Amino acid sequence: MNLETQQCIAENLKYLRNFYGYTQDQVADFLHVARSTYTLLESGRKIPRADLLIGLSQIYHVRIDVLLETNRKKFVHEVTFVQGSNGDVIELMNLYYQLSPFAQGCLYERAEMLLDMERREKMQQLQEKKNTKKP
Repeated sequence: MNLETQQCIAENLKYLRNFYGYTQDQVADFLHVARSTYTLLESGRKIPRADLLIGLSQIYHVRIDVLLETNRKKFVHEVTFVQGSNGDVIELMNLYYQLSPFAQGCLYERAEMLLDMERREKMQQLQEKKNTKKP
């Protein structure tokens, strides 16, 4: 892992900790590591092990790839999306990312079809309401 990527991960960890209002002690306790160890992660002087990445993803309710994201804009978008979503949306997104690109495309097309059907149904209901109100 290059130094720039390592620094991005460190910044992501600090951003998430501040975003959720945790102290370094709280995060370190959850991860079962010393605060000094966590400080090294957040400063970019230590690369997080796989078990720590899993723990961090659980603390912050994000996928591991979000923790490793090097594009700052994309990272912030993912974090704020998760914060504003309920558990069902997060579960749906996790399932989506497990699908192959082909299956993702099929799911997207099906979702568009369902939305179109719902729009037509609403329009029909509005039209029926409008017709029943006429004297």
